[in-house]
Order: sequence, then C-alpha cells, then structure tokens
Amino acid sequence: MENIDLTKIKYYPDRFYICLDGFDIENLTTFLTDLNIGQQQAIFIHEYFHYLTNIGTIPGIRQFALNFCDRFKATTILTEAEGLDAFPINSNSYETCADMVKYWKDTLKIIEEDDLDFDLVQETERSHNKKFSISSVERVVKPMNVIVEGNEIEGGRDRVSIAIKGLLGIKSFTLTFGAIDEFLSSSIDEYLFENDISNINPSTISNRPFYPYCFFDELLSFYGIQRASAFEKIIIAYFSLNSPNPPITIVNILEKLQDGNYHEFQKNPEKFLIANFLECSQFNDTLNYIKSFADQCFEQGRIHIAKALYYYYDKFYIAQKLKEKDFFYFIRPFFVKAEETLRMRQKFLLVLSSIIKVFTPPLILKDNEFYCTDKLTSPGESTVLILAIYEILESVKTNQIAKRPPHIKAKYNFPDGDPDCDTFELFTPPPIYAVFRLALNEIGLYGVYLKELEKRKLQKEND
Repeated sequence: MENIDLTKIKYYPDRFYICLDGFDIENLTTFLTDLNIGQQQAIFIHEYFHYLTNIGTIPGIRQFALNFCDRFKATTILTEAEGLDAFPINSNSYETCADMVKYWKDTLKIIEEDDLDFDLVQETERSHNKKFSISSVERVVKPMNVIVEGNEIEGGRDRVSIAIKGLLGIKSFTLTFGAIDEFLSSSIDEYLFENDISNINPSTISNRPFYPYCFFDELLSFYGIQRASAFEKIIIAYFSLNSPNPPITIVNILEKLQDGNYHEFQKNPEKFLIANFLECSQFNDTLNYIKSFADQCFEQGRIHIAKALYYYYDKFYIAQKLKEKDFFYFIRPFFVKAEETLRMRQKFLLVLSSIIKVFTPPLILKDNEFYCTDKLTSPGESTVLILAIYEILESVKTNQIAKRPPHIKAKYNFPDGDPDCDTFELFTPPPIYAVFRLALNEIGLYGVYLKELEKRKLQKEND
C-alpha cells in the first residue's frame, strides 16, 4: 500500500483548490479509463466530493456569497469611507464604518460556526479513549442580529446542540455543515472499500479521528440505527447537505427513521427522503445575489474579478439545473449495482466520469505549484485571483497594508512567480502584472497604496 501523508491533503472550501502533495497528478484521472483506483485516486475522489459540495449545495454557495462577495463589498465600502485609515479592520473605530465593521465580523463568525469544531478534535484526541458518547441532541435557536442598510434586524439561527460524555473539557458542541461534509466524504471512502472498487488502505478508514468521522456512527446508533451501509450514510449526508440547514435536516431524518421508518427508507431511500424532507430551494436567491455582484464588478471596471465570478457562477448554475432534473445527480455513481467486482467498478466509473466531464476538478496544488486540469477554460486564472483576494481580506483585518503571510508564501507561489508581489515599497503604476497587485487593484486598494507611497516619498524629501 502507498504511504501517504494525509496531513498534506486537503480541499480548501471557497478557495476551490485541492492540496495533493506527494501525488502523481499527471496520471490522477487516468483511473476513469484504466479502472485502476489506487490509494491516491480514492483520496482524490474524497476531496473531489468536497468540491462538489462546495459548488452544488445551498450552504456551499451561501458560504461563498458571505465569505467572498460580502467581505469584498465591505472592504471596498470601508476604503471609500476612510481610505487607508479604514485599516486594520479589527481596530477601525470610525463612526462612518461602524455598521460595516460589525457586519464584517458577524459574517466571519457565521463562517467559523459552520466549520469543524477544532477544539473538539483536539480534546477528543487528548482523551484516554479518543472518543466520546452522546447524552442528548437538542435543537436550539441562537439569537443573531444583523444590520441591513443601517437598520438592525433581530433574528435567530436554528442549530443542533449535542451533549456528550467522556471528555474532561467539553460537555457539548454544535453540529456543523463542515462536519456533515466530512461525513459524506468519509462514507464515500467506506463505500469504495466495502464494494472493492478501490484498493484503499483499510488503515485510512480505521485510523480516522473519532470526530468528525466515526462520530456519525455514534449519532446513528443514538437514534437506534446500527450498522448502516456506506450507501445509506452517503444518501443521508448528501440529502442533508443539499438542504438549507444540514444539521437540522439530518436530525429530522434520523428522528423519522427512529420512529419505525428505517425499513421503509431502505426499500427506496431516494423516494423516502424526497417525500418527507424536500424543502423549497433557496439556491436561486443566492445564485442571483452572486450574479448581481458579478454584474456590479463588471460595471465598475473590475473586469478580472467579474470574469472569475462569472466562471464560478456558471458552475453553481449548472449544478442547480442538474439537480432540478435529478436531485441525487452528484451521488448517482453510488446507486450503481453489479454482481461482479469488475463490472461494478466499470459502471461506477462511467457515471463518475460523466460528472467530472461537466465539473472538472478544481485547481490542484502540489509542491508549492498550481496545476489546472481543465485545458479548455480558465479556472486557474480565476481561482488564483480569488485566492489572492482572500489573502488580502485576511491581511487587512490586522494590517493597514495587505501583505502575504509567511506561512502562505511557504504553501504556494502565484503563477507569476514574483516573491516581491506584496512588497509595498516596490509598487509601481499600471500596467499591473503580479496577481497579488492585480487583486489589490480589483478590490480598490492599489490606487490608495500608490497615493500613500507618494505621500511618504514627499515626506522623506521634506525631512
């Protein structure tokens, strides 16, 4: 079996890239035709489905709308209000910026609350048994006030709180979108192993941390569901992720199954879930919001970011239209059946390849370099620009002038290969070639920085 450092493998939501250090990416997708699904290919499929969740679910595109579009808008509004003095955002106390600074911080809090609970991961790993048990599952409403056009609107967010036993420092935690996303991908690992589709190393499955992976077996058991098949886990996780509120939906499903409906579910899971739990889609509202934002960027002359937004908007749009025709489109490979292993593998890969053909794998990072698997379009250029803007958004929280942090520089280089792209003192007037500086220009900061450079130059001459 291949020895792979799993700590170097990850899909980065919203950033649209997979880190695959140690992989043979030249032959990464040849398994679709040669039927050889090794350890690397199995891990790639795991990460690829994170990408599909990112672009194909309501919470996935809503996260992008909040984390990218809204923070982009907030930064340009703050720049317009106070120029360079608007930054760092975390210490911005101008009255003209108060509402927008609060919105920025509230947005980040929502994103963090949808992620994995990393304190829970660490606490569980430190415990003697490296696991915990569930005491209770409760729906709670977390109060949440937002400011819209200067008006504060009171509301709440439906959450799922899980009380646990077995850990010293944590007695309860909140079930999140990020944890259910991992539940789906880890169930896919199990499916590939159970059906002998891949020669995935069994230790990859057995040695996974209890949370967020094995925990879901505990959750199913809490509701009286023992030894669910990998396929049943996949369809429950997928359906929940494609609802407006995945944690609430998964609990609703498990409660329904607990009430004596498990056998009915097993007869026809697809029909059962759609008949009992399908909600009105909010996908179009979020899609329209992203499209409107892209149009605004285009009208304002932010051509490069508009192009990137249109590229991913098209992906979001196609995903939605395919799901309108077939809600379970993205997990159809797991519905295939065959008596023989080879035939099963052929059928599985045939359906999977039809998905990959439409949704080419995102940008791949290997050994500090980015590689693009789609030769016909420009996802590489678009994704790298989005990455640079994310770096800027993170930097201006605590810095007045955006700069690439050392740990990110160590992780990847931009394709232009300019190590000084973030060196403020070297900024020059347009034309702009470095990706980081182009991103600064798109977000409205490059001109502000050039003015500051000129101001400092004059001060130095006068001193």
